[in-house]
Amino acid sequence: MSKYRKGAMYLRHLKPTDKANDMRTALRLATFSEPEYWSNPERVKPVVMVQHGIEGVAGVWMNKEDAIISLLTRTQKRRRNAKHNEKRGQRMTKGDLRKAFRAWAFKHEEKRNTVREQK
Repeated sequence: MSKYRKGAMYLRHLKPTDKANDMRTALRLATFSEPEYWSNPERVKPVVMVQHGIEGVAGVWMNKEDAIISLLTRTQKRRRNAKHNEKRGQRMTKGDLRKAFRAWAFKHEEKRNTVREQK
C-alpha cells in the first residue's frame, strides 16, 4: 500500500510550474511568483496546498506558518483597524468631525443669534 494516497492534502514550496483552478488562487499565485512585488522578501517563502493525484493548487500562502495558522483557525487573520487606539478609543475621521461640528453649531445657533441681536 502506498503512503501517497489519492486525495491526500499536503503543503509544499511554490514551483514555477504550479497552476490554479480558480481565479482567486491564480491571482495569489501570480502575486507570490514575482519577488519584485513583495514588500518584505525575507518573510515570503510561498507555500501551496496540493491534493495528491489531482492537478492544480488548492491554496497559496505567504509562508508555512501563515498557511498552518489559517488552516487550523476558522476565522481569517484580521487587519489592524488603523482608526482604533486602545487608550483614546475610536479616532474621528474628517467627515465625523464635520458632522459633529454641524450638530454643535445647530444646537448653539439660537444662542449665537441672541448675542448678535444684543450688539
